[in-house]
This record gives sequence, C-alpha cells and structure tokens, in this order.
Amino acid sequence: MIKKVYFFVFVISFQLSLGQEIEFGKVTKEELLEDVYAPDKSANAAILFQQQKTYFNSTYGANELITEIHKRIKIYNGDGFDYATEVINLFRAGSSAEVARKIKAYTFNIENGKVKKTELEKDQIFKSKLSYNYNQVKLTMPNVKEGSVIDIKYQKRSPFIWSIDEFVFQYDIPIKKLEAEIRTPKGFRFNTTNKGHITFFPKRSTKTDNRLGMQVVINKYFLNNVPALKEESYVDNINNYRAGVMFELVSVEFPGYFKSYSQTWKDVAKTIGSSDDYKNQLDKTNSFDDELDDLISGKTDQVEKMKVIFKYIKDNLKWNGIDGKYFFNGIRKTLKEKKGNVADINLTLVAMLRYAGIDSNPVILSTKDNVIPFFPTVDRLNYVIAYAVINEKKYFLDATEEFSDINLLPVKDYNWKGIYIDNNKLIWKQIDISSPEQAVAQYSINANLNEDGEINGKLSARYTKHNALEFRKEYKDQDEESFIASKEKSLDNIEISNYTVKNTDSYEGFVAESFEYYQENGADFVDGKIYIQPLSFLSLEENPFKLEERKFPVDFGYPFAKKYMVSIAFPEGYTVESTPEPVRLKIPNDLGELKYIPRVTEKNIQLIFTFDIKKPRIMTDNYLFLKQFFNQMIIKCKEQIVLTKA
Repeated sequence: MIKKVYFFVFVISFQLSLGQEIEFGKVTKEELLEDVYAPDKSANAAILFQQQKTYFNSTYGANELITEIHKRIKIYNGDGFDYATEVINLFRAGSSAEVARKIKAYTFNIENGKVKKTELEKDQIFKSKLSYNYNQVKLTMPNVKEGSVIDIKYQKRSPFIWSIDEFVFQYDIPIKKLEAEIRTPKGFRFNTTNKGHITFFPKRSTKTDNRLGMQVVINKYFLNNVPALKEESYVDNINNYRAGVMFELVSVEFPGYFKSYSQTWKDVAKTIGSSDDYKNQLDKTNSFDDELDDLISGKTDQVEKMKVIFKYIKDNLKWNGIDGKYFFNGIRKTLKEKKGNVADINLTLVAMLRYAGIDSNPVILSTKDNVIPFFPTVDRLNYVIAYAVINEKKYFLDATEEFSDINLLPVKDYNWKGIYIDNNKLIWKQIDISSPEQAVAQYSINANLNEDGEINGKLSARYTKHNALEFRKEYKDQDEESFIASKEKSLDNIEISNYTVKNTDSYEGFVAESFEYYQENGADFVDGKIYIQPLSFLSLEENPFKLEERKFPVDFGYPFAKKYMVSIAFPEGYTVESTPEPVRLKIPNDLGELKYIPRVTEKNIQLIFTFDIKKPRIMTDNYLFLKQFFNQMIIKCKEQIVLTKA
C-alpha cells in the first residue's frame, strides 16, 4: 500500500488569511529581492500565491460555471523561465466551448533600486486549437529576468456547468500560499474526492449568493508551503498523484423534488451504449459488405477471419492522432478517406468483426496519458478498443498503432480497467483488460579477446512482444545508417559491421538482429593481468531507482526479461585467475529474478545472465526490494574476470 501521508500541509484559518490578503498588481520589494525559496532551495521558481474561485452564474437564462484565477510566480534563475508562460486549456464540444476572459498580467523587476512594472500586451496572448476537444490560450510574459515576479489574473467561463474541473493543489514547483473556493447551489450535492499524498480539509459554510438568488454551499481550502511534485522514474502518469480535489454531481434535491445523478460503471456503460454510435452504427454494413465478403471468402476459422480483418484495418486506415470514444467521421467517411480518430478505426473494426460472425464489442477506457478515473464517469473516458471472444478465449485489439497486434496493445491502453458495452445482449459492465505478456530480449555473444585488449565478436539478438514493437518503431523512424550510428554510440562506441535485421516491417512475430563488432578497449591491462567485464557494453550502468523511499508505484508498462549468453575466448597463453561468484536473487512475491552463472573452461569464459521482471507494476511496499535488486544487478555487471599469463 502507498503510504497515504508523507508530510502535512498546515491548514490555516480563514480569519488569519484575511489579514494577509494579497492584492493583484501590487508586489513587494521583499518578493522581488528574494533570491531563493527557503523551504526548497533547489526550486528554480515558486508560486508565491495562488487563488481560485469557482462559482455558478445565471444571466438572462444562460447558466455558466465561472472560475477566477490569480497566480503570482517568482522566477529565481534562468532554469525557471519556463514558468513565465501560462497555458489555459479550454474544452469544446460541438458548438459549445469554454472561453478565457479578462486576462491581465504584469512582470515586475527591480531596476536601479526601483520596482518596474511591465504589462502583458494583447499581441503576447496566443490562441490556438490544441486538439479536437480543446482550444488553448497561451500567455508569454514580457521582460522576464532572473528575480522577476509575475502576476497573472483571468477568468475561465464554461457552459458545461456540471463538469467541474479538478482543483489542482500541487505543481512541479512549490507553492508558498494557496487559497481555493468553490460555491455550489444548496440542494445540489457533490461528492468530493481528494487526490495525492497531502492531507487537507475544507472550511465549509452556507450563505446567500445574489448572483443566483439562492443559498450556496461554500468549500474553502487554505494550504501553505506545498512542496513540488517531483517526477520519479517509471511513473505511469504523474497527474494521478498530484494533490487536488475532484467533484462529482451526486443528486439534486429541493422541496418536493429529488433526482439522483450518482452512477455506477454499469450506468456509464449504458449511457455510452445508448448513443447512436454504439446503438445503431455498428450494425450498418452497407459501407463495406462487398469488400469484406471478398476478404473473408473461403475462410471458416474465426481466428483466421479476425486476423485478416485486423490486418485490413491496419493496412488501409490511418489514425489521425485524435483520441475519442465517439465517431469523428463515421464508418462510411472513414473508409472513404482512409483515416479517422480512434473510434472511427476501432469501431469500424468491431463492425467488420460482427459482420464476419465474430462475437465482438467495444471496450471504453482511459489511457495512461489521460489519468485514472477515480469514480464512475463518462467524461474521463477517452478511448475505445475492440474486443472479441472466440471459443471462450478473449481478444483485445487496437488497430491505431502500426506495430500493435492482437492481444498486444499500445502500452498506454493498459491503464486500470475497461467498460464493456454489448447492446445486443444487454450487457454493460466493467471488465479487466488482459495484462501484457512478458517481452523478452535475448542476446547471444561470441567474441575473441586478443593481447592488446581488443575484442572482435558477433552479437545476435531476438526481441518479442513489446520489445519487438518498440524496436520496430525506433528502427522505422531512422534510416539504417543513422540507426547503426546511434546504436554504436549507445553501446560504448563499438564499431558495427555486417548489420542485419529481420521482420521489422511486420507487426507479427519477433524481430531478429545481428551484427559483427570491434571494441578497441574491451579489456584493461594492469601489472601484466587482463581485466574484463564479460557483459561489457550490454551492462546497465546506473540504477534508475535512487530515492530512499518511493511515493508512487513503479510502472514498467509490461513485464520483461533480458537474457544474455556470452562466450569470450582468451588470448593464447592466458588462464583465469579469478571469476565472479554465481548469484541467484529474487524479489518477494515472485516479482522478479536475477541469475548470474559464470563458467570457465581452458579456452574461454561462458556466462548466462538473466534479468527478469515478472509484473508490469510494482507497488511502493516492494520498492526497497526492487532498488536493491537493481543494485545487485549493476554490481554483478561490473564484476571483472581476471586473466593471467600462464
């Protein structure tokens, strides 16, 4: 289990905060002269003050959710200049869209002992379309220097009144003081879910809001000295662990009226399944029946049909880079234009599998880059994949990735669970997504060492599952000459010749790689003895896990194994003086295993080395075991064989 509390953020009273009110556009010399953030001297920048007020407004029958932001940022050095740019993402759906209004901002500096104030101009505000569902406003602050203080204020107005954005209480720079307030109409009950590892509680009150002409419930949050949220290696999505509050409308209750909005995941599945995309479109086959008939003609095995249809979709439809659980183009237009969003491609796949007589349905999910949904919600699901059952065996398919395969999804898809929708059988439920199979990288080295410490050898490698997928993507993105040059550099500057690679164009099966190599400094000479590291350029040099304790689970994406078989022939006249001891080490709960087995003959050293991680995700209570496991592996990699002249 993750420890819930690593530190406490002190909650201060509202009365005390009133005595320290910070006014927009007025900074102090003390703020400008401050050269380091005392609680975290490593900080390149810090939020000196952040205030957020979210409330409902009704004007001439139009209802809006309004959020007012005031943010004051201190830039301590040049590495903090990135925080002089403020980004506002604005959701849009159909003809409705959020907007940013009343943007005002200043940069403050000390010049000749006086405070200089530079105002943000309109031409320094940039608007763009970020994606299908988001517009973006970006503010680039003027006259930013080391020591600057930036003051920013704006309003975000949203027509999506019940979709309240998460309140974010932690960033990758520290916060000195934070105040947040949300006002919701009395009778509208919201569930609040706290996120992260910081303990905080709201101050709650009720008053009449003249904007609405009714009573509202006010939740206020006051936090001091919030530490930066710092990245750790192998984190699925850092935003899953960022301190904050999420809001979900549960019910509306007035005298004589009650309506529940509380949802289960079954409710979510039924809501999505009731849309036209899922209720009607998936069984309309007139867009592709003739072509599909030719494709599956003469095939009776359902698995074979599934593979043929999957390949057809991958070969003929291109993903436009847009996520989504609903059609962007629809089946007919997608087939005509040969491209579409995730739903266009994977729902077309579902429809074709159904036409071929295969039991197939969509599964909705939230990808890793879209964070984990903490409660049943339609809005936080952003992706759809295809799901099929043949002879009681389950198959998951995502045709958007060029090198994905059946039951080999892009890593981002393996996030939490999926929402299964089968309208025909009236089944709507949450299901597990099959865990990825272990990816294996297998290396075989046969090499000869001469008396000058030079090594000539041949390496053969074989990559399966996600290792093969990643190799194919990397290989495709470069010409072969650049790929080999990059490999030489990453492998301790060896010289590679006679390079060959097989099966990189397909998404099925393993990738095979081989090459001959020359290593000028393959061994060290000291006092007439030869010292050699048998794993040499394949060794892991640095432990990715350096922290004394881990706050977040370790997410490798998929289980993996690396297997090395090394044979190095000695120079004539040399024998082995010493060799590393064999080792076998396990992580508790069968999470991982390390084997190091050296064997010496009269003419060579042979080594079998296996490094095995058996689970894609390792929780924090096993972190110290994992850290020590990697330490031991690095120690064994660095151990040397000593040769002496006979």
